[in-house]
Amino acid sequence: MSEIKKDWMKEVWRHIIAYGAKPMGSLNLRNTAGYLETVVREVCGNVKICQYPEKAWVAEEWALLDGEGKEIPSYLFLESGGSRWFEGRVEFAGYHRVWDMYVWKRYMIVSNEREIKAYITVREGEEAIPQMLFARGDLPHYMVGSEEEKRLEAAMKSRTLFRGYAKIQKQYDSWLQNITGRIGKEGKKVILCAHYDTVYSTEGAYDNAAGTAVVLETARQLSAYRVRNQIEILLTDGEEFNLRGSKKQAEAENEELAFVLNIDGVGRENTLEVWSGPETFERRIRRILDESKEVFVPKYICPPPPGSDHAPYYEKGNDVCMLTFNDQGILHSPKDVYEERKLENMEKMVRIVLELLQGLGVIEK
Repeated sequence: MSEIKKDWMKEVWRHIIAYGAKPMGSLNLRNTAGYLETVVREVCGNVKICQYPEKAWVAEEWALLDGEGKEIPSYLFLESGGSRWFEGRVEFAGYHRVWDMYVWKRYMIVSNEREIKAYITVREGEEAIPQMLFARGDLPHYMVGSEEEKRLEAAMKSRTLFRGYAKIQKQYDSWLQNITGRIGKEGKKVILCAHYDTVYSTEGAYDNAAGTAVVLETARQLSAYRVRNQIEILLTDGEEFNLRGSKKQAEAENEELAFVLNIDGVGRENTLEVWSGPETFERRIRRILDESKEVFVPKYICPPPPGSDHAPYYEKGNDVCMLTFNDQGILHSPKDVYEERKLENMEKMVRIVLELLQGLGVIEK
């Protein structure tokens, strides 16, 4: 990768990060979409903004206090319910399934009248972060880190009261904005996608400003290749809110697809997670990556987990692959900020994507 192109991708990446946290429906996200539209127009033709009305959820304020009035570090799950101040005792409530990928311990706050006032999920082995709530609840639902579980267990034994509140807002006039562009005019369509939204707690340098910049840099570099298929560059909104943008896009898709290649997260680690399916497509991906010139440790997962924008297309029967250099320690965290060392893996990811597109017969020198 030439120095000029590296600097171009770096500038795009930094620009996306600079908009700050970009949760669905936010002004920051709308401003980011406006910027990304101009960038997509630099590298693609037939650029479109695909808008879909969608209610947005906003976390305004919240608190969770132990029996001594000390605040417990926590985040609200996306689409948690709200409440005025409540109090009650901590009880074990079973388990909470998140993204069909994790099963974590769940506690509840129960009043003297035996009314459940709130839920608390413990993120196993890590700090608290926001995640999507699939339980469709109407009460506050907090996530806390594994270190805070000791305080929950102590409160259960001592029967001390916990207190808290959650102020949330629902915006009924919000829109999803997916951005698409085309490269090439012939053959089955290939979708190369990344989401550009974040949760409310982070500016999302790794998840997923980096993935967005990688997709745009890949599109830029395709000018040096003969493109044998139509390639749609797709930047999605609402991924963090149960994949709403890609679900809308997949539902509206009426062209025959060759496959979908999704880039979601380019962190600092050297393990390349490869979520792909069906097995026939995974074998093609394996053959190419086994011969890659790049240095990484592959981790293959088939069928692909549902936690990213490839999932709606896989459910429709399409071949899909999601690539990530995962970085769980900073996922959805305020720690996910600009760091020069992430650029090395971003450059590597661009080269890997180009290798895959060549190996799959989509492009050639």
